[in-house]
Amino acid sequence: MAALKGVKTIDMKNGEITKVSYEGAEYERVEGDANVGGLFLPRKGFHDMTAGSFYVIEEVDPDGDAYFFDDGGWSAVICSDDYFPFRKKRVRLKVGDYAKVIDCAKEWKVAQGDFVKVLIDDKKYRPFQCKVQNGEFVGEIVWMHESELVLATEDEVKAAKEAEAKRTIEAKWAKIGRKVGEYKVGDIVAYDDPPAIGNLGFGEVTKDTNGCGATRIEAVDYRGDRYGYYLDPEKLTLITPVEARFDRS
Repeated sequence: MAALKGVKTIDMKNGEITKVSYEGAEYERVEGDANVGGLFLPRKGFHDMTAGSFYVIEEVDPDGDAYFFDDGGWSAVICSDDYFPFRKKRVRLKVGDYAKVIDCAKEWKVAQGDFVKVLIDDKKYRPFQCKVQNGEFVGEIVWMHESELVLATEDEVKAAKEAEAKRTIEAKWAKIGRKVGEYKVGDIVAYDDPPAIGNLGFGEVTKDTNGCGATRIEAVDYRGDRYGYYLDPEKLTLITPVEARFDRS
């Protein structure tokens, strides 16, 4: 992520920014305590980095150097002495909240950067029972300390869910040895293109998806006639791959 837009200054001290808001969350300047998901303000401008702008910290090494995406969209690193770190202000999570994991033990079934949904808060030593929303351990139930989580923004949760949905779809297609949207002759599909066919329904693929991404299907139109149409993959949903059809040898 390049220089952030929409960061608002909330407080300053001796002419230096000490508190900002971004996407509905508050961030406070800290000393030598950078963390993944926090923000940083460079002390000066660098190549492909805008002076006075904030960036998201993607990773922090043991020396405190922060990894981020510069204005060109490339992964870059900035030395710990060259930036001011800002940490998201902690607010106690409540049941139903989504949170981002900022710290965890390696043996737990959750990873740093994963998103979780709070299911239970029993107010005890490790109070939050959470369900992992994405990543390698999606669906797992874990108990987390308050210090290991930070409230996630709506945009962060949305992005994580979209990425997880994409991986799920890719995995389904991979099981039949295909790329997403790769249709073959004999597949049964549902189609959604009323302007072209005049109705919604089912059809049969009669030509493999071509290099331009179009797929030819035959379907019955609103008059009951069977015609062939070329449709884009996003207009189709695979119902039965040809390999699974009982009427084919």
